[in-house]
Amino acid sequence: MTWGIQMKRLVAVVLCAVIFLPLTGSIHNDSINYRAQWTLADDSGMVWLDAGYTMDIPHQSSPLWLDQQQPWYERSAYDKNNNHIHDSIERSKVPVGMGISYLNEVDQTNLNDLANLGIEVVDVLESINSVLIGIHEASVAETIAGLKDVVMVHHYGTVVFYGDIQTPNVKARNSSIYPDAAWNFGVTGKGVNIAMVDTGVDNEHPGLVGKFVAGYDAVCYLHTDPTCVAAGLGARQTDGSYDPDDGNQHGTACIGMSSATGIDADGSQSEFYGSAPDSSLVDVRIGTDAGAGPFENYILEQEFYESAMNGIQWIIDNKDTAWAGVDESLHGIDIISLSWGITSHEGGGSDGSDMHSMILDAAMEEGVVVSVAAGNDGPSNDGLSGMGSSDLSITVGATDDGNTITRDDDTIASYSSRGPRRDNADGNPLNELKPEITAPGTNIIQAEGCVTSGGCNNFLGGDASSNTYTSRGSGTSYATPSVSGILALMIEANPDLSPFEMKEILKFTAERKGEATQPDVDPYWNRDFGWGLVDAYEAVKLSIELRNQNLTGQIDVHNQVHIESVTIDNQSGLTVYNGIAWNQVGSVNSVEYRINGGNWMSVAFEETNGSLGALERFSWSIALDTDKLPSGNNTLEFRGMSDDGQSLPVIVMVAGAGESSGHTESWFERFHLDFIFIALFTIVGLLLWFGRTNNPETLTLDSNESIDKVLKDDVDIASVVDAELLEGT
Repeated sequence: MTWGIQMKRLVAVVLCAVIFLPLTGSIHNDSINYRAQWTLADDSGMVWLDAGYTMDIPHQSSPLWLDQQQPWYERSAYDKNNNHIHDSIERSKVPVGMGISYLNEVDQTNLNDLANLGIEVVDVLESINSVLIGIHEASVAETIAGLKDVVMVHHYGTVVFYGDIQTPNVKARNSSIYPDAAWNFGVTGKGVNIAMVDTGVDNEHPGLVGKFVAGYDAVCYLHTDPTCVAAGLGARQTDGSYDPDDGNQHGTACIGMSSATGIDADGSQSEFYGSAPDSSLVDVRIGTDAGAGPFENYILEQEFYESAMNGIQWIIDNKDTAWAGVDESLHGIDIISLSWGITSHEGGGSDGSDMHSMILDAAMEEGVVVSVAAGNDGPSNDGLSGMGSSDLSITVGATDDGNTITRDDDTIASYSSRGPRRDNADGNPLNELKPEITAPGTNIIQAEGCVTSGGCNNFLGGDASSNTYTSRGSGTSYATPSVSGILALMIEANPDLSPFEMKEILKFTAERKGEATQPDVDPYWNRDFGWGLVDAYEAVKLSIELRNQNLTGQIDVHNQVHIESVTIDNQSGLTVYNGIAWNQVGSVNSVEYRINGGNWMSVAFEETNGSLGALERFSWSIALDTDKLPSGNNTLEFRGMSDDGQSLPVIVMVAGAGESSGHTESWFERFHLDFIFIALFTIVGLLLWFGRTNNPETLTLDSNESIDKVLKDDVDIASVVDAELLEGT
């Protein structure tokens, strides 16, 4: 064999190696050629991190408003001249209804000070250190403001009521369009008490029979109510034993939307369910025997304001009461449903420092969750009312579902009041993000009360036992009780949820609608829809998840972790999860993930320049090789940790191809095929190199012979591997 031939063979082997060796990388998806921008995060090959990201979480600054020391009464929008009197009182030329807020709990000294001025206290509101004193000349306000411990003299507002498809639309009851619904979890509101604070309820209605647990007539409790006094009724029971009737229809309609069973007058089952058909009723009436409000010519409007305050205080006082004659599971009060508001005497609506907003805040802090209507003032409203402006309550706007179950075509109702709430000057922009949530409130079928229609009238001794579901109504009044019913489903699913956890779950699971109105404050809130259209199925599902993971009571509702996108990286074949995180009042200490309940691991973070300001978000990312996940559905979970707990968990299901059963592969297991290929290639090369020891045959061609003849005659042609063709002479 000549040296030249050996060199040719060597070159051929090397060229083959150059051509085929890269193909060994195609055997495994984790080829560095395809995943150069990714870093393997674990030994299983399932999780990858963006090589351009860091494992160091960005530094976050605390909001300046946390250092706000100025009390509410020194920055109230109702008192611009800061003299502790509502400005509208000072402008009034006629007597006005007044309330007084004190620095501390109201004591006998405070009551004596008022008595010395000839002022009789109508009601003491212990929850907010306040009293109601009825109508007085406006000029007396200055004297009252000078009394010991008085921090604000309030002007009564005016109470205004706002007012089939709804229940499946919110995904409480299942439908052909939304087969996954909250009732599928086996929850219907059983054992949960909703306090309907309204015009009274005719619970003799076939769809409401058996729901009454306790009741209270807040109007006739107040001895000054002219209607009750004229009727010779006086004060009624405060122990919950009194059962108020509906004098208007509004209250019966509202409780039907949260709690009706759908049973009709003939005993048949209709489709008009409330969102929590097994929830129970605490009937708190703030109307009168003569009607329901100012539009019913209520004789003294200010007493309606007083009755509303008194009714809510009664609820707080009885939140744990063991009602007579009912099972222990029905003791107390779980939910307040309010489908009305308080008008403001100041332009721009309430900033949350009115007495009604404050007492709703107190109810939330006492453990009673509040669902309240945003109002019916439409897109050009100058602010929300003195109920929907409560800092802590769940304020509900209304959508128009187009009389269809599908949610894709739902729009904001033309009448629904828009946010934000009036600024309360505390430096925290989050307080003004109202409403929180929306629900269908347009053209809703109502449970019929025993009023002046249909030949049924409570005043003439009738009742609603023969009534049905009739007419349609619209308003945030009717959106609110649907949300109250969903809260009842959540409480049945997880009785230990706090009001603030429930509020955050509703916001977190809502179906996003519309673009962010104030993206620098929150990336999801919209002035029309709030955080979106309520989703009963997802809300109950997450409530159950918190219960099952023993996370109830451990949620930091200010800690925010959200997935922004899920994409397939075409080059690497990885499924990429990109998200954002932030803490509304502090810092996120970590953002972590786990697969199928395994160990928690850190995601990777996009690098930032310097410290992030208050409410600034940072980006995080991980990527999955789904071929490495076990076959079938896999649970991928994310959370953010802070000093005060963890965020609500973000849980997604990921389909795995099953190449890996989830065990950790050894170094040899991941690369053995590559070694086998290289070994085979080496053997073939050696065979080519040493497979022939003889020198190549010399093929001589005479110029007079054809090459075909020579080849035909050559008996040794079978042994020819290499040949040199030499020109004959």
